[in-house]
Amino acid sequence: MPQIPSSNLVSIVIPNWNGKEYLDPCLTSIYQQTYKNFEAIVIDNGSKDDSVDFLKTHYNTVKIIELPVNTGFSHAVNLGIKASMGEYIALINNDTVLDADWVKIMVETIEKHPETGSVACKMLMYNDPSYLDGAGDGYRRGGLPGRIGHRERDLGQFNKTRYVMGACGGAALYRKSALDKVGLFDEDYFAYLEDVDLGLRLQSAGYKCLYTPQAIIYHVGCGTTGSGYSPMVVALSSQNNINTIVKNLPFILIVKFLPQIFYFQLYYFLAVTIIGKQPIAWFKGSFKALLMLPKMLKKRYENFKIRKITVSQLEKIIIDSENELKESKMRLNNQHLRQNSLKMKVPHNN
Repeated sequence: MPQIPSSNLVSIVIPNWNGKEYLDPCLTSIYQQTYKNFEAIVIDNGSKDDSVDFLKTHYNTVKIIELPVNTGFSHAVNLGIKASMGEYIALINNDTVLDADWVKIMVETIEKHPETGSVACKMLMYNDPSYLDGAGDGYRRGGLPGRIGHRERDLGQFNKTRYVMGACGGAALYRKSALDKVGLFDEDYFAYLEDVDLGLRLQSAGYKCLYTPQAIIYHVGCGTTGSGYSPMVVALSSQNNINTIVKNLPFILIVKFLPQIFYFQLYYFLAVTIIGKQPIAWFKGSFKALLMLPKMLKKRYENFKIRKITVSQLEKIIIDSENELKESKMRLNNQHLRQNSLKMKVPHNN
């Protein structure tokens, strides 16, 4: 007989791949939460650093799902969600540390707002909490995602509750019933943009995402996957940029956004070529996306069957999100200009 999920139980799902050094601070912060009605689930993606032995020795109350090889972020997370018993799914990266009230505030937010399918939080940089790691996920008409506020100094500019396009999969709370409606993470996204794709699907199905600044989490960033310009990151990102457009944008918006799609995809190609020195990885990812086109078109059809909002509403969500990313980028540039100006004014002793 299947178990019935416990009311208000939060299932904290943590994917792990060779992240043993991060597990202790992460899990310590979980067990210090003021909200006590939770279960912790770690999905180990074929780690070779004794992560599983560490968990079994030091955190024997954690539910562990062991995989023999790295099957990707989406597959691992989905296994954790399927094994969960909670009414809510808290998804966090292994290289995060939670503020003591994080779960409590996230749950209070989602319960006060029945229109939401997910909640985003304030993410601060672990090594320097005066800087933001993100304040909600954004998306551009050209198909490029971004974390709003990333690398900005935290000066209170994101201290108001507001709707955002989606929540970063490294620190999010999802309503289990909403995931049952739209589906879990797309396992064709081995990693990267899987949270953006899910955010767009939730929005399309009529579920809003609310950002709450009182819930704070500290994120190391690139704790297990490395640089944003590694061959793996570039190949998967370029592939999933295209897949996300195909799956989630109505044809009329693809036509309308075509100039922006061309501009932003070219911009990304130039960035990974000039800065990252990874043009081959970009071509590999883009070619793979073309091969996946029939499968993505089939998923597009399934997504559109459960769409509840109008094309105009989706367009507004994307444009508002793009504007937030633009404003964030402008503040970041101004911040760098001020820092450089101050450095130039500092007298040098000969």
